[in-house]
Amino acid sequence: MNERLNQLMIDEFAKSVKIGLVATIDETGGPHVTVLSTLMGKGEDRMMLGKFVEGLSKEFILVRPKTGFLIMNPQKKFWFGTMDYREAKTEGDDYVAYNNQPLYRYNSYFGINTVYYFKLNGISDENVLPMGTIVKNAIRVLLAKRRFADKNRPAVMKPWAEGFIEKLDTLKFLSYVGKDGYPRIVPVIQAQSAGSARILLRNEPYGELLSDVTKGMKVAILAFSMTMETVLVKGTFQGFDGKGFGVLDIERVYNSMPPVHGYVYPPQPKQEVKFDRS
Repeated sequence: MNERLNQLMIDEFAKSVKIGLVATIDETGGPHVTVLSTLMGKGEDRMMLGKFVEGLSKEFILVRPKTGFLIMNPQKKFWFGTMDYREAKTEGDDYVAYNNQPLYRYNSYFGINTVYYFKLNGISDENVLPMGTIVKNAIRVLLAKRRFADKNRPAVMKPWAEGFIEKLDTLKFLSYVGKDGYPRIVPVIQAQSAGSARILLRNEPYGELLSDVTKGMKVAILAFSMTMETVLVKGTFQGFDGKGFGVLDIERVYNSMPPVHGYVYPPQPKQEVKFDRS
């Protein structure tokens, strides 16, 4: 891992058109992943992001500063690393620059309201998605997923989420918390839903990056499309078998699409709303 950003990284990360993912640690100690395309470099040894909607990730950052990230450009080149939250500002040059970007300058619904700053802990070299290998493994998952489905578990995901994760063109990213306490993000594009309560994946082509993901570990998988549809599932990983197949048993489903973020499974209890008529 590199301790500093080089100029290529700084230039790529400053572009508005990219995928930016941030992994935080949730209230259970497990990973939580959010799409934050505002993530970029701030000099050689810092990172920053702009908040434009409310969500749990920003709350988690404040109380558990260890954070992971992944940035991917349209050419499917990506970088991943870890960082530590330092401070937040609601004014200043970076705040003004974020809000002057075309995406936010003329957007009356979403505007950058806070800028978060991080100390870079480490970042990888440039990687490229090997699409040929990914497609081959996606086909293997497609052919195998029926025998991995657990029909004894109750329905967890809604039909839309199950179908969305099942699509071969939906991007998927797995996150786990490493031994050093930092969350990591790994592409698992070949992952697919195996029924409404499980996700099946293979450890190729990133077997080395997934080698620390073991049976019993809390894992999250974010599914994402270029039309900005997303869903986050969390649960317990059941390990990789001898053929490289791994299963995530889903325990929670989080809606990460604006305007209302929150868990949609388990179902949240309904609360009575009372109005003061006095």
